[in-house]
Amino acid sequence: MNYTGDELLWIAICDDERQSIRDIRSILLEGELEPGDFKISTFASGEDLLKASVSRYNLVILDMVFPGKSGREIAREYRKKNKDGLLVFCTGKSSPIMDDFKSMPYRFTRKEQIWQLRNDLLETVEEMYRRKNKKHLQLTQGKTTTFIEIEKILYMEIAKNGSAVYYYDRPDKVCQIKVKERLKDLYKQVSVFGFEFSHNSYLVNCHYLKRFDSHELQLIDGTRLSISRAREKSFRKRCVKYIN
Repeated sequence: MNYTGDELLWIAICDDERQSIRDIRSILLEGELEPGDFKISTFASGEDLLKASVSRYNLVILDMVFPGKSGREIAREYRKKNKDGLLVFCTGKSSPIMDDFKSMPYRFTRKEQIWQLRNDLLETVEEMYRRKNKKHLQLTQGKTTTFIEIEKILYMEIAKNGSAVYYYDRPDKVCQIKVKERLKDLYKQVSVFGFEFSHNSYLVNCHYLKRFDSHELQLIDGTRLSISRAREKSFRKRCVKYIN
């Protein structure tokens, strides 16, 4: 795939510890959907970060303790120049204070808690894709191309020669269309928006989950779908956070 600058997701890692930079970079690349999606820049100080075109970064991962300007000061400067980018404080020596929330951080995470660090960063990557990617899914009905808002899709199921897509046409009306695309190909496009397989036959928008157990799920419109034994563990791990 050929990328232009606008198609890249720009990420800055700002930390004065080389091992931390290596660890963070490695985790980020786990979440990259296609090689070349990310342009990752590393900085050993906040001053170096601010000298770069800081406004371009979709994500800044920032230590809080530096010999010069603190991470808090850098975060405030970043936020002045970029109102929409994701900011993650990643530190081992400091704890958040109330003023930190003025910079609208997406996460606070700790370097030494490597499993939590990994989870936090991969969730942040998912959110970064969600904000950057197109919000519509392009689907093929016969010779017609249809676009559906991804957030309106409840679930998709396998169908003859393709898939069936169930979506909200109006707040109280669920419609179905049959399309040529296969579920496994659709999954590559919608996984970052909170979709997961509950069964080889069902791809579910977890934002619409009402409840689920080891065998069955229920969506907010009352639809019940089965959860296969093979998919139950991964489905639970991915979707439990969407249940209030």
